[in-house]
Amino acid sequence: MLANWIHIVLVHIPVIGTPWLAYRALIHRQSPLDAKPWKGNFSGLIILAIITAVAYFTGPEAADWTKGILVSFPQDLVEDHGLWGRAAFVIQVITGLLGIMGWASILQEERPPRFIAHVLLVLLIINTIVILYTAHLGGQIRRGDIGF
Repeated sequence: MLANWIHIVLVHIPVIGTPWLAYRALIHRQSPLDAKPWKGNFSGLIILAIITAVAYFTGPEAADWTKGILVSFPQDLVEDHGLWGRAAFVIQVITGLLGIMGWASILQEERPPRFIAHVLLVLLIINTIVILYTAHLGGQIRRGDIGF
């Protein structure tokens, strides 16, 4: 049951944090990548990747717990949620690695390569869509009346 609650609590952080970091990457895309806003972005990406990993790996146990309490368990939704969650997790890990790459450059007193900002912006926009859809599927698992 603990993994279920960890999953439920932690998944909300990437759902809010990913669009927020996409917005920050968009508004600071012209700023030097060793400036304070990008240091915050790089740190946020690393932290968000770690949180997303914990949320992802607690998912199977959360599904098992949910299966035990729901009268009609929506197996197809759980599988779709897991698939889209895996895609979101992989993209988030890549953005976290780019955050590490950015910090590694800064710590070596170099300006991170400019392409990082563009790649991050694209990945974060894509992942915002993926994460929001994954969250929607997760909501449908717990609340079958949510749908479109």
